[in-house]
Amino acid sequence: MKSRMKVRGRVVLGGAMAAIVVAAMPAGAQTQTSDPTLVDQIVAVVGDSVILRSQLDEQKQMIELQGGNVPSGGPALDQFYKDLLNSLINQVLVIQAAAKDTLVKADDAQVSQIVNDEIERRSQSAGGGPAFQQALQREGFTLAEYRDYLTSQVRQDQIKNMFLQRRLQNAPPVEVSNDELLAAFDEARNQVAQRPRTISFHQVVIAPSPSDAEWEAAKEKAQGILDRIRAGEDFAKLAKEYSQDPGSAQQGGDLGWFRRGTMVKAFEDVAFGLYDGAVSGLVKTEYGYHIIKLERSRPGERQARHILIRPQMSAGDADAAQLRADSVADQARAGVSMDSLYDRYSDPQAPDTLTVVFDKLNQLPPSYAQALQTASTGDVLGPLQYATGAGETRYAVVKVGQIREAGAYTFEEMKGQLAQTLRQNKQIEKILEDLKQKTYIDIRM
Repeated sequence: MKSRMKVRGRVVLGGAMAAIVVAAMPAGAQTQTSDPTLVDQIVAVVGDSVILRSQLDEQKQMIELQGGNVPSGGPALDQFYKDLLNSLINQVLVIQAAAKDTLVKADDAQVSQIVNDEIERRSQSAGGGPAFQQALQREGFTLAEYRDYLTSQVRQDQIKNMFLQRRLQNAPPVEVSNDELLAAFDEARNQVAQRPRTISFHQVVIAPSPSDAEWEAAKEKAQGILDRIRAGEDFAKLAKEYSQDPGSAQQGGDLGWFRRGTMVKAFEDVAFGLYDGAVSGLVKTEYGYHIIKLERSRPGERQARHILIRPQMSAGDADAAQLRADSVADQARAGVSMDSLYDRYSDPQAPDTLTVVFDKLNQLPPSYAQALQTASTGDVLGPLQYATGAGETRYAVVKVGQIREAGAYTFEEMKGQLAQTLRQNKQIEKILEDLKQKTYIDIRM
């Protein structure tokens, strides 16, 4: 923490929501006024922004409006305000850092939808629109002011979460002790609802695979397109006409900016080895043959276009997949381990094990839901035929591992999730501490 500023200042509020706007302004701009009607106080300076007392009061009002527990006075209320201020400081730190990351940007359409849904939910909870607006008025807000406030909070939360998730990807690992896990379990178990009835199962998912002849035909088609690109034809135009990637074809094959770990390895290895403006040769992945054009590059990131030509699937390929699935089911019933069958036969994009709440079985493909509803431990089910979101046929062989009745969570059941949460919390604390070390902070409360 750096030394305190000598200049202190107060500001004038222009309305109930002015603090949100003021906090985004440079700190120096907050103190240059001689208006005798000053009513608000700076409680912290964070970098080039300020946090106002009115912001703390508004946060407190919102917590009360949402039914949160707020101390009525004394040391408990003082501590409440200190915790609230620390939370706002952390948020400002992250927002300032996120502003320097070009890949962190709020989705305005999603923000608007979340705000609308939240206002609708709170309105219904309050007993309707008029009752909700009366509740807002009692706390000093109009509906428009509340919407502005909520929009600002949702946007900032979205930016904060995106920034932290990006930083966590490269965060160094941290250790969590068993004592910390036990303490977290003691705190959490009284707040966690009963464990629902669940079913766990192993699966092997068989995907039809094109014949060698179809792979060769796809290669020839892709090579013909590559020859046209090298002869000078426009890459984006050919992508729109020929690419079989539904997510990018209509954008001329544009994939936007991406980092390593986003695409399949074979694709990334080539994309990260190209220079700006270069076009690759044919790149084979599990999806087909790609032609990649690198548009721009910057440290750790690439912006590229691609054209994907997929090998075609025939009715014979689907029949062969079903025969393989029948064979896998027979081997599973004969006692062959599901792990070895998964390694040998399964589509690697499909998870090998799943645990599903019985009440959520209807969210699985109908063939799964129907078979699992009446299954017993050890049963081998299938092949179960279903269609993916892209309309592709799959055949699944499922072996039921365990059916657990509803009950209280045990330490062993929660240990993994608790460890993950504690590790992430420690990593976030380290990220915030690093930001604090690099930022001027002056606490005045």
